[in-house]
Amino acid sequence: MLISAPIEVEMRATELAAREPAAFTWDGRRYQIVRILDFWFDTGFGAQKRGKAWYTRRHRNCYIVEADDGHTYELYLDRGGSQMQWHLYRRLDDDAEV
Repeated sequence: MLISAPIEVEMRATELAAREPAAFTWDGRRYQIVRILDFWFDTGFGAQKRGKAWYTRRHRNCYIVEADDGHTYELYLDRGGSQMQWHLYRRLDDDAEV
């Protein structure tokens, strides 16, 4: 189910000093992240070579997470431009009730 909405994300430090999402708030409700199922960087330009051009410096940190409501979500941190913004992209399971 496509959602594509800006969200607020709470971060936590991990044992490797990296930070990862711990919870997100969407449509007035807080969702605790139970576990992160997958993580990747998306540069958005497929097989194009990376270089020092502006479009290769922009990317997203993408996460597949399981939330405390039992659903699986895809969210990302858009790192392009001067401001970083979190987005809830979609819910991955088949249940259409939101």
